[in-house]
Amino acid sequence: MTSSTEIKQHLAHLRMRNLQPNTAIHRKGQLERVEAWLGKNLIEATPDDLSRWQRSLTVSASSVQTYTSHVRAFFLWAYESELLGHDPTRCLVMPKIKRRSPRPIPEDDLRVALLGALHNHTMFCWLLLAGYCGLRAGEIASICRGDLRIEPTGGGFLTVRGKGGHERIVRVPPTVVEELRSFLHQSGPIFRRRNGQPYTPNYISQLASEHLKGLGLSYTLHTLRHRFATVMCDLGADVRDVQQLLGHKDLGTTTMYVAYSARRSSGSVDKLSEGLSTFRKRQKSTRRKKPDTT
Repeated sequence: MTSSTEIKQHLAHLRMRNLQPNTAIHRKGQLERVEAWLGKNLIEATPDDLSRWQRSLTVSASSVQTYTSHVRAFFLWAYESELLGHDPTRCLVMPKIKRRSPRPIPEDDLRVALLGALHNHTMFCWLLLAGYCGLRAGEIASICRGDLRIEPTGGGFLTVRGKGGHERIVRVPPTVVEELRSFLHQSGPIFRRRNGQPYTPNYISQLASEHLKGLGLSYTLHTLRHRFATVMCDLGADVRDVQQLLGHKDLGTTTMYVAYSARRSSGSVDKLSEGLSTFRKRQKSTRRKKPDTT
């Protein structure tokens, strides 16, 4: 499919902004699909055209939100670039997405997943990076040799390129660094397929899901990231430190893991009040005691 001139200009604008390559790939695909649905250049779309396109979508609310965001970003750029005198996407509705609760993989299942990957060192390292460093599939795919600074005393610090091109520094435990050493002999992306091409985020996610499913585990690679966040909260890490480690823009997203941890520890909190029953018994005994009439 050939993109219209305006879409090509928009993609060139994204490259100038140095956004993540995956962002441009997803943006290009979505804009081309909308243009094909319209049957005309995207820049010629009217508010009614875009409303009909949005109503035609039969995907989940979160997908509608993602697709709409790509289209709105294109038209905002077109308006600011004076290619249009108005923004036709103002009529589009952004569906409200219910916040999902974290679903961390249990520790026993994580051990099963790691044991099952001992014959596949690449998969083993992906699981470690997700479960012990909190990385997303896309962040694992983009790791380059120069991103990892190994400390003389053990362990290292990894520069992670997250969503929206935002970078953060993540600690890599010594044991994980040792597992990664065999991938650090070449420059560029450290995880490559047999043909030398880097793995894509979707392929990493897909392979990890197939690995877990093959072991009878109904989890995804992202649930290992949930595990990392939840365990960090269980260990008493400050919520803002966890936010930084995960690369969350919104602190509210991180606090979900704190809430999950709080529910798990509610039994321990309840035990603190067990002694109060003694005071209640004493209170009842005092009320029953008859006054001294002598």
